[in-house]
Amino acid sequence: MYLTREEEAILSGEHGPEYQKAMKALVKLGEALGAERLVKVVHAHISGISYQNIGDAGLEFLEEYSKVKVRTYTTSNPIGFDMNLWREMGIPEEFYAKQLRVVEALKKMGVNETFTCTPYYIRKPLIGEHLAWGESNAVLYANSVCGARTNREGGPSTVFAALIGKVPYMGVHVDKNRRPQVLVKVNVPLKNQLYAGILGYIVGTYVKDKIPLIRNIGKISDDIAKALCAGLGTSSSTPLCFLENISPEISKTKIEYSELEKIEVDTQDFKNVIEAYEALNSADTVFLGCPHLSYREIIKVYRYVSKYDRKAETPIVLVTSRKVFDEIPLHVKTLFKRKNVRLIRDTCFVVSPLKYLGIGKVLTNSIKQAYYLSNIHGVKVGLCETRKCIGIAFGER
Repeated sequence: MYLTREEEAILSGEHGPEYQKAMKALVKLGEALGAERLVKVVHAHISGISYQNIGDAGLEFLEEYSKVKVRTYTTSNPIGFDMNLWREMGIPEEFYAKQLRVVEALKKMGVNETFTCTPYYIRKPLIGEHLAWGESNAVLYANSVCGARTNREGGPSTVFAALIGKVPYMGVHVDKNRRPQVLVKVNVPLKNQLYAGILGYIVGTYVKDKIPLIRNIGKISDDIAKALCAGLGTSSSTPLCFLENISPEISKTKIEYSELEKIEVDTQDFKNVIEAYEALNSADTVFLGCPHLSYREIIKVYRYVSKYDRKAETPIVLVTSRKVFDEIPLHVKTLFKRKNVRLIRDTCFVVSPLKYLGIGKVLTNSIKQAYYLSNIHGVKVGLCETRKCIGIAFGER
């Protein structure tokens, strides 16, 4: 693997043991997977920072590297609770203290305290930019919607990439690896985020690690594309999909359609996924925000709940990034409070210690949320589109 003189110096320990270990890890990874060299990244996004997920081993790992600074712009994934509401969420002091140590370690490294799974709302990637992102939905969004380039990095590799400012030049960083392998024809209109997420999930179960080209989806919104990417990332390991009318590289990519595997997705496929989850007419919580909600999505919820002359019988929890939270007008936040709608930041139920929150049944519009809550936390989950979720929360059946 070719290294520049500066990279060789880091590898030999001239910049200190932490940078040396990070470089060794990247070089070993690159050599194992056939990378010829390293490539500079403009943005790293560190995943796996909730104490719920990483435990003491992950905490010690981050503290070990907190003695040195990152060398590229770096953001961070959600933690185990909202930093301003941890007591209200029932988080124990010990868990809070350990999570705070994780936050402090990242802060010392120079990582931005974004705590979101939607780093593209913090800094939208440009076409052709090289990134080092963890978090499956973000990786797929960056590659597929923005035309940027990032592999699906693991938590430790995002730390190493942030410290060095580079990643091995391999995978979808390389032109020849950014070509579709499976042609997907969709025979169902993508009318909302629920259907978009389910489509992604269905496609992922077929393609696994292959790159799909998804056709016949019309001109979908940015929020619909986000939901599709989240669903695809849940059931597959692919870092990239081509979305007709969305992905900027389609027009520049030579596609031999006759050589592609072909699949079709129809109404029955969607029904099968929805019916695999609970048919809930009530829940402990309605959860919206996996991935974190955009400003547009929050305003849409505001319009829905404004139509009711009473407060919701079931708490509605909206989760977003700090950036989006700060953009929401005061009158929207005030109405949410009156209507039993909780707006939180920094976290996600998937990476929260749900046993302390007393949540056993959840309604959501997110297939990703449904999959992980049921499989990791053992929570009963019902899937329905946003408006129906809100209606059930207000007592409609």
